[in-house]
Amino acid sequence: MMNFLYLYIIMYIISIFLVSLKFNHLLITLMMLEILMLNLILITYNFLLLINLNYMIMFFLLIIVCEGVLGLSLLILMFHFKGMDKLNSINLNMW
Repeated sequence: MMNFLYLYIIMYIISIFLVSLKFNHLLITLMMLEILMLNLILITYNFLLLINLNYMIMFFLLIIVCEGVLGLSLLILMFHFKGMDKLNSINLNMW
């Protein structure tokens, strides 16, 4: 059990590194965020399994699904208004 936990923590650190890289497209950035959340689910599930609170993982999954839906809706809005999903075309001062 602890070997998998170490593996999940190493995967989490690698996914944080991937998110910190500057990608040009919003879709790739959203995919890296989903990988980060998947690793966080695995770590949280292992800890919740130890203290016998398995029902809390459903709440965490609900939050992750809402995060994914919000990201995809922003992607669709960018396609609608800008015509592309490049992150360098966004001026955050105007939003």
